[in-house]
Amino acid sequence: MPRPKLLSMTISAIALSLASPALAVTAEELWAEWQAQATALGQTMTAAEVVPASGSLTLRGFSSSFSDGEVSTVGRVDEIVMTENADGSVAIDMSDVYAITISFTDLPGDPPVNIGVNMIMPDLVMTARGDVGARIYDYSASRITFEEGPITGGNGIQPTIDMTIGVEDLTATYQVDGTNPENIAYTTSSEIGGIAGAIDILPPPDEEGRLKLTFALGPTSLTGSGQLGNLAELASNPEIMPTDFDLNGDITYGSASFEMTFEHPTDAFNAFASNEGGSLRTVFSESALEYRITTTGSSSYFAGGGSPVPIEYSVGSAEIALRVPLGTATDPQPVAARLAFQDVDVGDGVWAMADPAASFPRDPITVIADISGNIRVLTDLLHPDAAGAAMFGQSPAELVDMTVNELRVSVGGATLSGSGSATFAPGPVPMPVGSVDLQLSGGNALLDRLQASGLVPIEQLAMARGLLGAFARPGATPDTLESTIQFTEGGGITANGVPLQ
Repeated sequence: MPRPKLLSMTISAIALSLASPALAVTAEELWAEWQAQATALGQTMTAAEVVPASGSLTLRGFSSSFSDGEVSTVGRVDEIVMTENADGSVAIDMSDVYAITISFTDLPGDPPVNIGVNMIMPDLVMTARGDVGARIYDYSASRITFEEGPITGGNGIQPTIDMTIGVEDLTATYQVDGTNPENIAYTTSSEIGGIAGAIDILPPPDEEGRLKLTFALGPTSLTGSGQLGNLAELASNPEIMPTDFDLNGDITYGSASFEMTFEHPTDAFNAFASNEGGSLRTVFSESALEYRITTTGSSSYFAGGGSPVPIEYSVGSAEIALRVPLGTATDPQPVAARLAFQDVDVGDGVWAMADPAASFPRDPITVIADISGNIRVLTDLLHPDAAGAAMFGQSPAELVDMTVNELRVSVGGATLSGSGSATFAPGPVPMPVGSVDLQLSGGNALLDRLQASGLVPIEQLAMARGLLGAFARPGATPDTLESTIQFTEGGGITANGVPLQ
């Protein structure tokens, strides 16, 4: 579950990277608003020299810093020029390099480690427009590059890092509406032509190994909106979530790839993953957490690291979704989860190790589980004391009802499917009342193949056949079995009327 401090750092990082969103009419008022907003976020924003002129303001030696006591971040720009346009907008020109230094302590008592990152943006165009207190930023750049900066401090010699990350064809719009300081609203949208990066890490001279990372992301669209709550409240107490916050965002991308290589005399490995596109949907508020992740055309490869054979697999499509209520309420609240991996193909190396005689069907594997229901939340799950209460045995929620919308597992030519629902009476141990209908096709043929392959002892196969015969009935077509699992009051369970408990 996202930590309150993580939300605080995320919001502060946004303000640090994109400058302060609350704007005014003139360049001087704009600079004053930036500083006020930074103070509200617990940041410090200064300029070594402020040079006013007719219709413009120049900031030299600009810096913005934030610290949560464990990690501190400082951003520096040599010069920022704010120019008032005739249409009421403000053009903001920055030096080509935005230098960021991240400092943290690796071990207690050690001096801090300082990691530098340079954001290079030679053709960034940034304009502020719109109403006072709800100003809109427009950004565009043909390329923004992130490169490594110096690494200093710490104990001993630090590793050497070579990094280049390029963002191509960026266009973005960002607005924060601060007309209601008690609940600041925001909207953002951006388009990116692509992202590609490479990172090469060499350890200190007395250590072995070398880590190389490369990654790429195709055309990407991002949108987001919501309520940030009271930023002053968040800055003063980052462990408590701000009142009335509600964040949501959507990301879609055309493709993605990632490769990692670790060179070492005794423990080398190589890993690769790619897909043909995907999406991410998130909603995070006082009342609920939701997310949905999808990908298509995924493939993965891993070799080395002690594995006797290369591990390869591909997935036609994948989906992971979850909805969990977080705040207390009198009425039950919806909960849902979905896991779907379709057309999973495992590489020949794994199959050859598990089934060298190739007697087991190597059909694509599919696993789908989709459930929904209602729960009654008894404890505010975002409160800092919620985890402690759970450790002392206090249940944070009660299950009210649950529905299996879809269940499907296909492997080795056999398919198990099902659906059902149940209600749960309040109590220390929720006891279901309801039923689940299950269907199995190709089950006997799969058991025959397992017996012929010798992968499973014949005694276990005989037990499996006996259980199927006792608790399942023949279906309408050959080699199909059906069963209705009934849960009755008092904890009773039957399968097609045969008591199981």
